[in-house]
Amino acid sequence: MNIKSAPLSSLGSTPSNSSASSTSNLAGDASSNVSSGIDVCGQLQPSIIAPPPRKNPPKFEENNHNDGYEKVIVRQRGEENRTRLTDSQVLDELKRIVNGGNPYNKYKLEQKIGVGASGTVYTARIIHGEDEGQIVAVKRMAFKSQPKKEMLLTEIKVMQQYQHPNIVNYRESYLVEEDDLWVIMDYLEGGNLTDVVVKTELDEGQIAAILKECLKALNFLHNRSIIHRDIKSDNVLLGLDGSVKLTDFGFCAQIQPGSKRNTMVGTPYWMCPEIVNKARYNYKVDIWSLGIMALEMIDGEPPYLHETPLKAIYLIAQNGKPEIKQKEKLSKEFVHLIDRCLCVNPEERADTCELLEHPFIKQAKPLSALVPYIKAVKDLKDQ
Repeated sequence: MNIKSAPLSSLGSTPSNSSASSTSNLAGDASSNVSSGIDVCGQLQPSIIAPPPRKNPPKFEENNHNDGYEKVIVRQRGEENRTRLTDSQVLDELKRIVNGGNPYNKYKLEQKIGVGASGTVYTARIIHGEDEGQIVAVKRMAFKSQPKKEMLLTEIKVMQQYQHPNIVNYRESYLVEEDDLWVIMDYLEGGNLTDVVVKTELDEGQIAAILKECLKALNFLHNRSIIHRDIKSDNVLLGLDGSVKLTDFGFCAQIQPGSKRNTMVGTPYWMCPEIVNKARYNYKVDIWSLGIMALEMIDGEPPYLHETPLKAIYLIAQNGKPEIKQKEKLSKEFVHLIDRCLCVNPEERADTCELLEHPFIKQAKPLSALVPYIKAVKDLKDQ
């Protein structure tokens, strides 16, 4: 399977990746999304390797985000002229779309599984209703202290309105005393893709399988004029059945067909040149980030990870397409797919329709091939 062999017991304690976003363990049961044919890969024990530690990048001291990789939000001049909601208007709209009642009457918080810039994520048990006993994920946020309240409103609306097998399933939300915001989603026990990328070495068939599932989610979103704007391994969640789901819509935007944005948002190491160069952009930004995530699955980290966020932004603007470090070890199909994702000119960059038909994606293994790796990494974390 092109995996470096090393016994699990020899790993010891592998440093966890603090880059995990606050939603790193949110997801749902999507067994119906697993390929029906289970091949022998699903029955093999994966070999786990201990790569060089994935160091935490330095923080942006200029802002208050503290969830690992800094998520930059810089409003550029020339942003679309549209009326922005006041905090009071956002609150009124939020109260309109959330559920009524007290979430404590239905959910019992159990374990803290993530802390990010916008809030804290817990597992919770349903204590009342037809799903009693089921475990879900709860993201709690102090609404009044959120710097970008309208983006939070957009996140909830997008999750409410759009369901897809490759997008984490939204259940409901509550606003307690106009400040304590609960967003309840399905829980994926497999954690995020970052853990698998850092602790294992995936082969091309497995990488293709993950990219294929992400592309299906992006195709769904882009066809509805939604840009995710924060594609990275931290925001790809895995089920113990091999399911792959996109999460964290905190930076998503819904645009008019044919229009573009120029707000600088996202995580610097996955940003595309047009964003860092303050140019106007569209859904092609997600394709670039997906290409960087492909490099991440090869190397265990994105390009420039050991640079400061500002230096990384400079290097992206200066260098354009990053180097493929292990190019000679990759198939020509994989190299071509990366090249199509990382075209500096967004007009020449591939879209989801092209990539879903790409020869490399056609080589994707069944999702069952991911299961041993997901379970092995989970067991390692649970030790």
